[in-house]
Amino acid sequence: MAKSNMSKHEKRRIKNQANGVKEDVKKEKKDSRQDYKIEKIKAITAKAYAVASKRKWLVFLIIAAIVAYKIISKGGMSFGGSGGIVEMIKGFF
Repeated sequence: MAKSNMSKHEKRRIKNQANGVKEDVKKEKKDSRQDYKIEKIKAITAKAYAVASKRKWLVFLIIAAIVAYKIISKGGMSFGGSGGIVEMIKGFF
């Protein structure tokens, strides 16, 4: 049987260096996964804010339409006379 030219200490040193490289690769993968998850959460949060903003303006428009309908249907804002502007607007509908 042929003996290896390296001592036990040299073999152990080389093995520890290889394990160190593996640990570095594992740490990089872990950091990469964490960064991906953080970016995904940030993107979801930004989307939620955008949707909320859009819905807020939609609610304002719906409320304005309901108020306008109520004013026009009741003949409101007629300050005497024949009703003026509101009656003319009601004529379009």
